[in-house]
Amino acid sequence: MVHSETSNSVENKGGTSSSDQSKQWLRMYEQMLKIRVFEEHVNVLYLSAKMPGLAHLYTGEEAVAVGVCEALHLDDYITSTHRGHGHCLAKGASIERMFAELLGKEAGYCRGKGGSMHIADQETGNLGANAIVGGSAALATGAAMSSKMQDTNQVTVCFFGDGALGQGVLYEAMNMASLWKLPIIYVCENNMYNEYTHFSETTAGEISARPKAFGIHTEEVDGQNVRAIYTTAKRLVERARRGEGPAFMLCNTYRASCACWN
Repeated sequence: MVHSETSNSVENKGGTSSSDQSKQWLRMYEQMLKIRVFEEHVNVLYLSAKMPGLAHLYTGEEAVAVGVCEALHLDDYITSTHRGHGHCLAKGASIERMFAELLGKEAGYCRGKGGSMHIADQETGNLGANAIVGGSAALATGAAMSSKMQDTNQVTVCFFGDGALGQGVLYEAMNMASLWKLPIIYVCENNMYNEYTHFSETTAGEISARPKAFGIHTEEVDGQNVRAIYTTAKRLVERARRGEGPAFMLCNTYRASCACWN
């Protein structure tokens, strides 16, 4: 069922007064801190051999997930990445069920079968993380197409890292999204490194030129500035709801942890 209320945004608080805005900034800071502390605990669990699988930490990139998800409604969709804990929490996931999933417990979102890289939460619009680099691009675009066909006024956000710029499926999906004016925001979290290689050694030309080639509205923002991210995301989400088509949001951020622990 589609719900009209927002999950996080200031509209749900009854206005845009200075007091409301201060509460919003504080809420966003608390969200970022929650993600940071969560990841620190994940790190301890993994290094002490209590957590199976791999751990790809979102440490340092918290502002992107929080700023973008703050602009979304509860029933809006997101797709995530292998580094997706921050996206899940920012969209409203339960810390308890997140930890249960990471530890392989029945109480987890996927009954402990998915682990760190495959968490999904349908109740909050999280269509799932994906261990394949760029693997969620087509899924997100399909979700946006569904929303448009059913006229639900939902918007989809596709999170991906700079490494996904080397995956052909991303460009196929963006091409279709542009042709059909789908309500989707492609959020590129450029943390500067494709695992251990600087993106300048793997990505030719300007990143922003790629979505522009498909006629997609593109904006670049400081990925460490949660207010700038929220302001930009809110504008792009509203644009998508008006039926003006997809957008590409390039967030220049930095990963403050190893590419992965294994």
